[in-house]
Formats: sequence, C-alpha cells, structure tokens
Amino acid sequence: MKRLYAVVSLFFCMSMISAFGESIEVWMITNPVPQIIQAFDDAAANFETKTGVKVNFVRVPTNDFHTKLVTSISAKQYPDLVIWNIHPGVEFQATGAVADVGDLVNSFGRKRFTESVLGTATVGGKLYEIPFLSRPAGLHVRKDWMKKAGYDTTFTKDANGIYYVKGLRTWEDILALGVKMTDKANGKYGMGFQMSRKGFGDSAGFGLSLLFSYGGSLLDAKGKVGINTPQAIEAFSFVKKLWESGAMPAAVTTWDGNGNNQYFIKGDIGMAYNSNSIMAKLTPETGTKPEDLMIIPYPSGPRGQSMIWSNPETITIFKTPKLELSKKFAQHMIDTKTQVDMFKTMGFGYYSPLRADVMADPQFNSLTDNEKVMMQDATKIVDACYPADPNGKIGALVNAYVIDDALSRIAVDGWTPQQVVKELAQKIDEALND
Repeated sequence: MKRLYAVVSLFFCMSMISAFGESIEVWMITNPVPQIIQAFDDAAANFETKTGVKVNFVRVPTNDFHTKLVTSISAKQYPDLVIWNIHPGVEFQATGAVADVGDLVNSFGRKRFTESVLGTATVGGKLYEIPFLSRPAGLHVRKDWMKKAGYDTTFTKDANGIYYVKGLRTWEDILALGVKMTDKANGKYGMGFQMSRKGFGDSAGFGLSLLFSYGGSLLDAKGKVGINTPQAIEAFSFVKKLWESGAMPAAVTTWDGNGNNQYFIKGDIGMAYNSNSIMAKLTPETGTKPEDLMIIPYPSGPRGQSMIWSNPETITIFKTPKLELSKKFAQHMIDTKTQVDMFKTMGFGYYSPLRADVMADPQFNSLTDNEKVMMQDATKIVDACYPADPNGKIGALVNAYVIDDALSRIAVDGWTPQQVVKELAQKIDEALND
C-alpha cells in the first residue's frame, strides 16, 4: 500500500512539474516607459500564477524587429508568440509557421472585435492574428509655437460633441500652420512628417491616412488595383505641395522610427505625426512636458472626413511545440479584466483600448482633453484600408514599404504625382498576380 501511495504521489508530482514548470518566449518591441513594462510583466506574472507557465519577454528595438523576425523564421527558430503592430501573421502565414487563431477568437467572442480589424488579419478565410490593443496616432503640436503663429490652443466642440481646433480642420489648414511656424534662419521647421522607408509605420501611416482622406484607395471594391484615380493623384499632389513648402527639414527623408520624435522633443520641429509614443518619451531631462503639447484632431481631406491608418497591436502565435500554451497566454492577454488592469498600471496614451467592452471601464471617464482627442481619433482608424484583399498580399506590400517609397519618390527623386501613382499601380498589380 505504501509503495502504491509512493507511485501515485510520484505520478502526481511529475504531472505538476509538467504543468507548472514550462515557459514560452514572447517577442515585443522595446519600450522606454517603466509603467508599460510593468503592466506587461504583471500580466505575465498573473498568467504564471494561474497556469504555472512562465512568460519570457524578449524586448527588441523597433528598428531591428522585422530583420530579427525574418532571420528567425528563415532559420526555423522563431518565438512562440509575437506582440507587434506590423502584421507579422499576415506577412509570414505563407511560410506555414503561423497558427490559425480563428477558433480561439470565436470561442472568446468574435463580436467583441470589429470585422474591419479582423479582416486585415485574415488570409484565405483564416485568421492569423488576434487584435490586442490600439496604438493611437495623432498630430502633436507645440502650444508655444502655435500661439506665436496666431492660433488658439483650446479645444472647441461642434454640435455632435466632436473636438476640433479653430482654423485647423483640413490638410490645407495644417499646411498653413506648418508654414507659419517655420523659422529656417534659426533651424526651426513647422512640420516633421517622415518620408523614409526607415520610418517603420510612421511614414506609411501618414501617407495612407492622407490618401484615404482624399478619397483614394489601394484597391477598388472588387479587389482590383484601385490607385489609378484622380483622388490618389490629388493626394500625392498635396504631398508634393507639403514638401515644396519648405516647412519640413530635409532630414525627414532619412529619419528612422524615432526621428520625428527626437527632433520634435528636442524643439527643432513644431508638429509631428506619430503614435502617442511621443508623450511617453517626455522626461524631466527633455524639458518638454505633456501639457506643453496639443493633439490636433486629425484633419479632413476633400473626402469630407478624417481618416487614420494605424495598425492595431496584435498577437501572432507561431507553430512551436508550445502552441497550446501560447494560445492560453493569448486568451489571458485579451481577457477584459487583464486589459483593464494593464491600463490601470500603464495609463492611457501609448496604448488605447481596441474593444468597446474595455473602453466602457470607468477609468476612461476622466481623460485629459488631449487623450479625449486621441480616443476620438481612434474611432476613425481605417486599418482595413484594403478590405477586398482576401490573400493578404497588399498588407504584405505595405509592410514592404511601398507607401514609404512613394513618399521618397516625391521628396528625394522629384517624381510627379502621376509617376508615383503609376508605379504604385504596377506594384499592386504585381502583388495581386504573384
């Protein structure tokens, strides 16, 4: 009997070790904000308490992330899970290394997500990424520069309760502000919109947001090449106008993912298009405080509405021997309580909620005016900028810097808007027919 008891006890202990001694490797970008790091670490610690599975975060610099991921997949030594906002699941699903997460999302509740966001993570009817959080984007402007240029730095609400700033509701208004804030003699420029393929999302975000607000699109409603339109030419004509205005430094054609942040925080440019990571990087050492800055609600183009292209932060699960553990961790991270707790720790701004059930938490009732504008603009995100792309090819093309290169053609190579649109149409056609 004692021997039987010993065998049973040994079996139980071995089972506990197998369940409570494992780990998974999760890659995400390096973040300089202690509260955000703490929020992710706390979420991982809670998961370990519940399951016994330890989460090992590998934090990779933004500019190195894509290269590191490509190398790992080529070597078949990829992580268990990736949290990133550049659609790795869509880009790498053709390798066979990415897991289909459709069943996981369905069991959690597909209706909790918007179909537009789910659509951009879907290839051939299969879902390869789980929408996690949003990276709100906006136009950050220095208040003192605005005041000097003669603009009011208070928000106004229209009849629908929408925030706006007087005299700054269209792209032409934004250009006028940028020109007025420019002081070349002292090395100060009004705008810092990246026009470099090293921008890692910021260039594409700016270019696509502008394109869509002018009524342009990469694809038409039937999933065919849709860029050959007067609206697209008009959008890139405005890009050329921005560049030739002299309100941007020549350096925008070389900036990496942190370029406009650094120039803006340092005080060399008065306006930057970026996710709200700018606010997160302000420290006592920078001399710039959050209250010194204003988030201008995103401008409208001829289409009559403002539109923002911004990838959500998503969770991509790879087919490793720890696939089931990775799925459990993904379920934990998209759980409403987990996300609410994370925001209590890290605050609102660098990330914002992506789902209505998280946004409904009372903690979001007391946001600052700048944060309310960011939340307002989050409702305008058009991540589904190629809704008729069932094979994910255009998403991969955007990830391969096709928009960034279009901006560079204008700023560096001196191309006409017609030449840019023609090349874009050719690249989109090649991608669709590859």
